[in-house]
Amino acid sequence: MTDQVQTGVIITDCYDDKARGRQQTRFASLFGVSPTFSSVLAPTSHLEAGGIQATGHLIDQLDAATSLPASRRGGKTVILMNVATRGEDVRKRWNNGTPFCYTWVEDVLIASTFDGPGLGLARDWGLIKHVNVMDIPTVMKTAIAWGELTRTEADRIEHTQFRSYEFLPLAARWIFEGRAVPSEVATLEHINSMAGHIWFIDNFGNAKTSYLPEQIGFEEGKQLTLAGGQIATCHRRLADVPHGSVALTIGSSGFRERRFVEIAVQRGNAAGVLGLNVGDNVLAHN
Repeated sequence: MTDQVQTGVIITDCYDDKARGRQQTRFASLFGVSPTFSSVLAPTSHLEAGGIQATGHLIDQLDAATSLPASRRGGKTVILMNVATRGEDVRKRWNNGTPFCYTWVEDVLIASTFDGPGLGLARDWGLIKHVNVMDIPTVMKTAIAWGELTRTEADRIEHTQFRSYEFLPLAARWIFEGRAVPSEVATLEHINSMAGHIWFIDNFGNAKTSYLPEQIGFEEGKQLTLAGGQIATCHRRLADVPHGSVALTIGSSGFRERRFVEIAVQRGNAAGVLGLNVGDNVLAHN
């Protein structure tokens, strides 16, 4: 394994074409690779839908980056995740939006927004136990002392409204290089448990949930009541679901041996038929 970045990932709710292009170019200019881009602002009224979507995307990307033996990986992975929690509560607690934090999962550097549910599943599954929270003004003062930035450049970054473009990739580069970026260690106790929600709806209309099979007592043929009142039958494989039936199956998303439960309708669009959205509860007893 080398100390080069082999893979880059951006998970963000800033995803219009212009914002996407700028973020990808900035990442490539700092790390030398073009990142995979995942937009997470779901078309739903759920307040934290973007963060709920992001928490599942992060698990999938960690699986893709680390499931092969370390000897077969071409280098390290850097994941930048920006899913900003907004609202009056955030304005009261933070001067210019939620702070950013970072942590490592094996050879994957994750630099992310601190607030919101984005890191929730990785915390729930024991992949992340704590993070290092960064204060942008403090990091900027340090960067000036390093000679990395002028005071004018640092002031612009400190006050920008596009922090995931101006600050996050630059800080991630310094962290990746092993620089002593100022931070404070924090737990993720402020994030609610992420189990029990729909976090993604794929192009077939299948709804990926944040449940693991054992969390719902998954057994072949067992019937459970969905939050919308429909009855769904557990089937290990989608191929085993009868035509038109509503089912709970074990999908392809997840981390190594742990795979998420999905809601599916055989030869049908589950989201459309059942009226499912990202952020919805899965079962009637959620």
